[in-house]
Amino acid sequence: MEKESALYQLMGVRMNGVMNGITNSDGEYQEIIRKSDVYSGRLEEMELPEEVRLLIDRYVSEQNALGSRYGMLAYLLGFSDCKEMLLGNCLPAGTKEMVSEA
Repeated sequence: MEKESALYQLMGVRMNGVMNGITNSDGEYQEIIRKSDVYSGRLEEMELPEEVRLLIDRYVSEQNALGSRYGMLAYLLGFSDCKEMLLGNCLPAGTKEMVSEA
């Protein structure tokens, strides 16, 4: 899917604006942040060598990027499916016949 498509533009608006309000008020999301802060503090207390800290940071960053990308693709797929259904291109078997009979 091209990054200039309407779906990408819509995702950008929704994810960069509306999502902030949702995550700020979501208890589960906030609990994940609290747990993450605990683990971060424990890592700091370990006083690991810089090389080890950088390796952990890079690994966690890539895992975060992977999860984020998966979420973006799922979001785009959901909207793409909605578009197809609204246009009648993705209706379950037998549905088109019911619609054309009406």
